[in-house]
Amino acid sequence: MDDKPTLGLVGLGNLGRAIALRLLGAGYRLLVNDRRWEVAQALELHGATAIPTPLLLAEEVDMFLTCLPGDEELFEVYIGPEGALEHLRPGATVIDFSTASPMMMQRIDREARLRQIDVVDAPVGGGPVEANSGQLTMMVGAEPAVFERMMPLLGVLGRETYLVGPPGMGKVVKLINQLLAGVSLVVIGEALALAANAGADLATVYEALRSSTGGWKLWRDVVPELLRESGEVSFRLELMKRDMELAMRLGSDVGSPVPMTALAHQFYVAAMARGWGQLPAHEVARLVGRLANASFSASSARGDDLLAAE
Repeated sequence: MDDKPTLGLVGLGNLGRAIALRLLGAGYRLLVNDRRWEVAQALELHGATAIPTPLLLAEEVDMFLTCLPGDEELFEVYIGPEGALEHLRPGATVIDFSTASPMMMQRIDREARLRQIDVVDAPVGGGPVEANSGQLTMMVGAEPAVFERMMPLLGVLGRETYLVGPPGMGKVVKLINQLLAGVSLVVIGEALALAANAGADLATVYEALRSSTGGWKLWRDVVPELLRESGEVSFRLELMKRDMELAMRLGSDVGSPVPMTALAHQFYVAAMARGWGQLPAHEVARLVGRLANASFSASSARGDDLLAAE
């Protein structure tokens, strides 16, 4: 007998759609909604049921999942005039995968508690590729008993799942991750520009450093994409800019200075001014290179061979 809960998912961007497909593949009954009706309908070919509004979806499900762009959308879906919280049954569970402010998540949690609804704040590390294979890293803010109850579902999506505190703390940890990534991409651009202007072959620099103390994960993942001028977009530059702004707001709220984040953020502002918002976030490194009059694509033939061997 199948005792899996009925799930509803609102937000079918690249990550949300990959999460939906993973859950469908695991045998869950899934209702979906997105502002783009055609995107929701397309998932019916994979076994989902498209529902016209989040409100109607909330009335049908045991667990209400969201993967949305930010605070404004979370407020609209959960608390606004057509908010889902009013229509979820007592005992239901909310799981949010979005990157947003801790304050918004805490507000949703307060409103949900009044209605006897549990909240799981579960932003993720990774993208559609990791979601498709169940390899996301999950930073979960929830009550311990709720976390344990949700582990079968979270385990379908995540390779590593961490309980980091109550609702809202998942968002805190995710913003720290984004702060580190956003600043690091600027530093990578600075390092490559210095190497190029000093006459080094960038592919050789990449190989020499990737297993040393300077060769952390972003270096290993991003530098080959920069040297190949890859057009693949896994995470948009405009979203990294937004996440860094959320981190700066959090710093202001808790009285913790974030000067490196604020400085790095200006490079994202400059990239946006150039119309680069839809490009991969790592393209900010190329902007740093241009400011230094350095090119990242002029690898030697030997360097190209090294990259091809990756």
